[in-house]
Amino acid sequence: MNRTRRKQLVMMIKPSSSACNLACSYCFYQDLASKRDIPFHGFMADEVMVSLIEKCLGEVEHCSFMFQGGEPSLIGLPFFQRFVETVNKLNKTYHREVHYAFQTNALTLDLSWAQFFKENKFLVGVSFDGNARLNDIFRKDLQGNGSSQRVLEAIAFLKEQEVDFNILSVVTPAMADNVKPMWNYLAGKGLSFLQYIPCMDPFGEEPGGTSFSLSSDSYAKFLMQLFDLWYDNLANGKGVSVRFFDNLVSMLVGYPPESCDMAGICSVQYVAESDGSIYPCDFYCSDDYLLGNILSSSIAELDAKRKELQFIESSPNKSLACNKCQWKSLCRGGCKRYRTGETYRYCGSMKQFFPYAIERLEQITINLKY
Repeated sequence: MNRTRRKQLVMMIKPSSSACNLACSYCFYQDLASKRDIPFHGFMADEVMVSLIEKCLGEVEHCSFMFQGGEPSLIGLPFFQRFVETVNKLNKTYHREVHYAFQTNALTLDLSWAQFFKENKFLVGVSFDGNARLNDIFRKDLQGNGSSQRVLEAIAFLKEQEVDFNILSVVTPAMADNVKPMWNYLAGKGLSFLQYIPCMDPFGEEPGGTSFSLSSDSYAKFLMQLFDLWYDNLANGKGVSVRFFDNLVSMLVGYPPESCDMAGICSVQYVAESDGSIYPCDFYCSDDYLLGNILSSSIAELDAKRKELQFIESSPNKSLACNKCQWKSLCRGGCKRYRTGETYRYCGSMKQFFPYAIERLEQITINLKY
């Protein structure tokens, strides 16, 4: 009997729970985990792994397994080898389309990891804050040492094995003040797939109270300077992918954004903690948003619980100011994790950035037609 209930699902998996070999000052997940009754759930047992795979393949036609942390690699490469072997075995029955992604600080990666990623077509995201100096401000190991050199060594393995990977950087005030040096460093290393996320303040706290808090003006300055570099690079035929700008171009030509924070409404995805606990989003892995456990809940039951919480339904920014804004079709009101009530923390950033960049963005869309 065909029990498929939906076309696709993103399952974000934390096999190492909140364990990490870095102590990044701004880590949103360490902050979230510290506020749960159980901050750390240990490493994922094979029983949980198999249940995840069986239920995803059994109820979804296209499934993306995305591994995150904490630091997912701390559970060890054999776990992921067993995971892929289990998927391949079960998929002889289900015949589902499966994709893999892996977000990592890269400290433990070596040649064997890179070979595994290449062989199994993993898309790898490497967390690295733009250049060695900027990275080591906030991304220190448990002994207080910078992590940049070890990350760069891991990147060399990924490049050697031709692994598909991108760089994920957290935008802090320090990065906003050093956009060009950061860009030149990454370009000099031949790193051309880049993603930037504004630094996240502690969960449930008033924004702006930490050394890494990013103001609206600082984020606007960052985006405008980054856009100039990206646009000039593109005009000179040296295209570098910046996810935010790529999404804006796609939206202007009529495609939906692939980045969920730009959609204006939360996406259908789940986060699996290492004990099987399921949450609706990586940014909301708190006790208040616990939906169930994959060992005892079906995907359909998780859907029903999320519906009961109105997690997706309540996510659009419905403020009058947002609905009247000329940039709503591109901004979409911002990710709700960056909102306090109906106030989007980076509304002012968008109102500075879009007038600055829109003519050039529109010119790119015209060029795409020819």
